[in-house]
Amino acid sequence: MKKLERQMYVNQWKGDIKDNVLAGILIALSALPGAIAYSFIVGMNPSIGLLSMGIMMIVLSLTAGRTLMITGPSSGIALVAAPLVMHHGVGYLICATIVMGLLQLGMGALNVGRLIERIPQAVVIGFMNALALLLMSSQIDNIFNISIATYVFAIVSFLIIWFAPRFISFIPAPLISIIVLTIIAHLIHPKLHYVKDLADIYVVLPKLQWSQFHLFTESHALMVIVGYGITMAIVGTLQSLLTAQALDVLTNEKSCLNQESAAQGLANLATGLFGGFGGSALVGQSKFNVKVGATARYATLVTALFLLLTIYVLGPVIALIPMVVLATVLVSIALNTFDRRTIQAIKAKPLLNTATIIGTMIVTLVTNNLAFGVAAGSAIYLVIYVVSKGRESL
Repeated sequence: MKKLERQMYVNQWKGDIKDNVLAGILIALSALPGAIAYSFIVGMNPSIGLLSMGIMMIVLSLTAGRTLMITGPSSGIALVAAPLVMHHGVGYLICATIVMGLLQLGMGALNVGRLIERIPQAVVIGFMNALALLLMSSQIDNIFNISIATYVFAIVSFLIIWFAPRFISFIPAPLISIIVLTIIAHLIHPKLHYVKDLADIYVVLPKLQWSQFHLFTESHALMVIVGYGITMAIVGTLQSLLTAQALDVLTNEKSCLNQESAAQGLANLATGLFGGFGGSALVGQSKFNVKVGATARYATLVTALFLLLTIYVLGPVIALIPMVVLATVLVSIALNTFDRRTIQAIKAKPLLNTATIIGTMIVTLVTNNLAFGVAAGSAIYLVIYVVSKGRESL
């Protein structure tokens, strides 16, 4: 059996070189806007976001069972991590990312895949819808009350993102918007906020974060770190395994969810140890990876190396990107995050699913904690389900 598994692993590295290298570069370009934008949500320099995704993708190209899944800084993790950095600093996030990785490794060993499969569909829908609303609300300050030019660039960016795919399919629409509007902004100098106004893009080298590990010896710091680490692990695992299931449908293959959890954990552990912040699977980029023809593991390795290269080569260019354009990219991602099964689920079971979806969303939005939302939604579903079954038996 082990010999067969080893041969399968070797075969996963085989494939057309041109197609897989091109796919790897296209995926890196499609992930670039998100990695930068999520870095700002977290409160980290975009260079750290690119470093984080590069490290994650190197680890996953070697260890993931689902070879075409793309992982990096994500909406769910960014929204959880932002208040941690705001109130406690970057060191706490690095340590929480390490805890997140260790917990995900443990989840893989404890057969978390079976647990994820038992989460009611209505809870997942509520989770995705709340995530979309949180992501949209996080970008209000980058679009409104800045200047007339900001509104104009926002409208044009949305139009490009929505209409460009009709004419150009091999380049991600968000990337087209960023390239076109960054060039225009550089030529006409409108009154906008730019990446360079919020952060200096600098070359960053991965190095072990020994100086941060003392936080694990301080009781109060440890409580905060573990609390956030648990939340990040739950949210990251849920997003990653749902993405794996979405890819199963596209590729007609069955993912080993426990292996995916462990691989994601190893990637986040490595990221935290070398100064990055946690992430999870990205459903849009993962689907795009399948669409552009990636077949081998080294496609994701190319993605990782290209992203790391951008830190050294494209820093001055990234600094010129208007923040409003990155905001429209995230809003478009948020709109695609809304679960299209919402209406269908409500029609199928009006009371049970409606209460569960709304309850999950309200708790998530009030607490700003996606893990609390999932727990509350599951409890609401269970209570209504048990009560309704009890009435049927009377």
